[in-house]
Amino acid sequence: MAQEADLDLSLSQYDPWVIKKKLTASDTSMNGKLLLPRKELLDSIIPLMRQAMAQQIGTENGVEVKVHVIEEGNEADDYTWILVKDIDNTYFLKRGWGPFARANNYQEGDVIGLMWDQSYERFLLHKIVQY
Repeated sequence: MAQEADLDLSLSQYDPWVIKKKLTASDTSMNGKLLLPRKELLDSIIPLMRQAMAQQIGTENGVEVKVHVIEEGNEADDYTWILVKDIDNTYFLKRGWGPFARANNYQEGDVIGLMWDQSYERFLLHKIVQY
């Protein structure tokens, strides 16, 4: 008895941005914190981090993470920000995000993408849509 295979061989564009975030007023405010979506962070970023690094996220000081901005090119220096898990189980980037966002004219409504570059142990950041 022959079985028919139902294979969808259509091509779709590869999208590496496991976190896509539409920036809010609070993300671009003077408080300087970028709130990250918990589910995507827990499912797709933290499992790729070294265990010691992942454990530090929940400490009072959080963990230093490198962030490479795609628009600045391969040779650009990485930024160093702090990834923190707050007492209410929210995750955010701070200590560097605010000045960076203001200096690069990130605004409410812009959409950014984030992924974890396991080889270099850093976030990759890309502005997908500018408002």
